[in-house]
Amino acid sequence: MKTMLFVLMLAVLIMPCGLFAQQEQGKTPAPAAQAGTKVKSAPAHPMSGCQMKKHDEMMTRMKDMNSRLEAKVAAMDAATGDQKVEAMAAVIKEMVSQRKEMQEHMMKMHDMKKGHMMEHMKPGMEGETGKKKSM
Repeated sequence: MKTMLFVLMLAVLIMPCGLFAQQEQGKTPAPAAQAGTKVKSAPAHPMSGCQMKKHDEMMTRMKDMNSRLEAKVAAMDAATGDQKVEAMAAVIKEMVSQRKEMQEHMMKMHDMKKGHMMEHMKPGMEGETGKKKSM
């Protein structure tokens, strides 16, 4: 009974990952692109050196996370019997660990952005115009 419950919980946790993977592989061009019409895109803003470094660090971190998870999934696929259940548990633990890590990083980035925005808000000033508020 416990094994059945564990397998059911595992299926519920892994299902969104499978759907996401299918979504990525099955991408098709936008209808306008299929019709041969050009679609205007937003102008590209070049990244500063600091932003590029942070982006590269993030990409490296994501590749590392993917490789760790792929290794555990490969071990799970190769396992049999009781080792299969242990390998499944290791995959779930890795997914939970990565989720926590990503959430902590997102909160850190949110707090930094919030602090940066607060620097621009001066008492007695209105928006970006720099004009004093009139009452």
